[in-house]
Amino acid sequence: MFKRNKQLSIITALSLAIYILLLLFGSFKTEYPLTDFTKTDIYQYLGTESEKLKLPPFSPEDDISIDAKANNSIGRYVEKNQFNKDQLALLQQEVPLYSIEINADKQVYQINPVTGQLTMASGIQMPVSGQNGIDNFVKSYFGEEYVSQTKEVSDNEIFEDWDQKYVFTAPTSLNDITKVIEIYTINDTIVKFQHFGEANAFPLTEESIWAMITETFSALLLGVLLLIVTVQLIKRLRKKQIETFFWPFLWSALVGFSSFFLASVREGSITGLGVLGSAVMAYLTFATLLIRWKKPTESKDTNILKWKNSIFQGFLFMIIGFSLTELFLFVAGIFGAWKSPVLNSDLLINVNPWILPIVPLFIGLSAAIWEEAVFRRYMIPFFDRFSVVASVILTSFFWGIQHLSYDVYPWYLRIIEFMIIGSFFYFIYKQFGFKTAIFCHYFYNSLFTTLFLFRVDMKVAIVALILSISPLLVLLLKTKSQEARMKEHY
Repeated sequence: MFKRNKQLSIITALSLAIYILLLLFGSFKTEYPLTDFTKTDIYQYLGTESEKLKLPPFSPEDDISIDAKANNSIGRYVEKNQFNKDQLALLQQEVPLYSIEINADKQVYQINPVTGQLTMASGIQMPVSGQNGIDNFVKSYFGEEYVSQTKEVSDNEIFEDWDQKYVFTAPTSLNDITKVIEIYTINDTIVKFQHFGEANAFPLTEESIWAMITETFSALLLGVLLLIVTVQLIKRLRKKQIETFFWPFLWSALVGFSSFFLASVREGSITGLGVLGSAVMAYLTFATLLIRWKKPTESKDTNILKWKNSIFQGFLFMIIGFSLTELFLFVAGIFGAWKSPVLNSDLLINVNPWILPIVPLFIGLSAAIWEEAVFRRYMIPFFDRFSVVASVILTSFFWGIQHLSYDVYPWYLRIIEFMIIGSFFYFIYKQFGFKTAIFCHYFYNSLFTTLFLFRVDMKVAIVALILSISPLLVLLLKTKSQEARMKEHY
């Protein structure tokens, strides 16, 4: 084991060097200005704009969630042209770099974080009198410079909830970028409008049919998994093949509490979907661990040292994982791939600054435990019975499609990334064990979020860092007698 850790340390050092080189000399990455909106500001802007347009009344007590959505057309353009902060600030005055999205029951709104103006509203009912009424709405709300371009009729009643679409455009100070307004109507009633900037060479892409199919498949997968796991658990309970309840319950309780906490602070409220998602994650963790858990045969001291060794190995593998991800994004960027620069901006809106330091800790715990329990601990032994190749591909793919909500271009970029990283985790699980895989996953998620917080506030980030690496700090408390016992055992 000590020889293995020495080899792993050498590989980790090389990976760290590669990671640093990629950060220093790799592809350009856009850093958008951090939002200074609060939830109070959002509620005020949304209330003002809704009243101005006579939209359905909005209340902070509604079942809502708040997120940040980047424009992938503008994002790909500024990365291609390597915009600096001053250029971004000027561009942001003309078109939204990103919008703040508010899901409020049946309505979805997006707000420009610079002007406070609505950039999108769907699920609405705004009666208009034909083309003239639509023209008047555009000019009165968005400006006189917009010119009507096209009018389309819907030819797909299954995937589209509109019958006519109107497109208006206006120039910007950059010849390569155009301001666009899209109006969707049903029977002379506006049901959705959207305002955005579009780079000529990078058309704005929205969720494709394939993305929706994959997301549907992901939901079905969870449903089937719930059924299979429940049936198998009942059989094992009846045959009294469950070896322990305490540890699976403890791990699943951590998952349930962490995911519920994150759902409430990131979405801005405790929603029904947040509660349901947390319950599903906790139950799947509990059930799959009950099915797979084996009582340790070693002494207590030996078992403790094994846990500490897994923490150490997990931390080293996290560094290797960081370099793999950075290398993948570097190569994908060469082919035009793009990742949202506002991935964690919702934290700044929804989370109290005093709570921010513990968010990375819970992000690490919730994802690491339930995903490793389900997609590695439970699925790998099942698919290994067919072949290693099938096991690597299927467990990685099923894991990847659970992460389609990330804002990336193309939409399947995350699946490819997780297929690669999933193979990496398969290796960790098979060669170093379940606990090492958990700690690698934990450190990866928590420290990735902590790095973002260093852009926000140094003091907050330092506290978050200390909390995130607390399992590693426990490792340093090993006694000489425990180390001696470990050496004697091996």
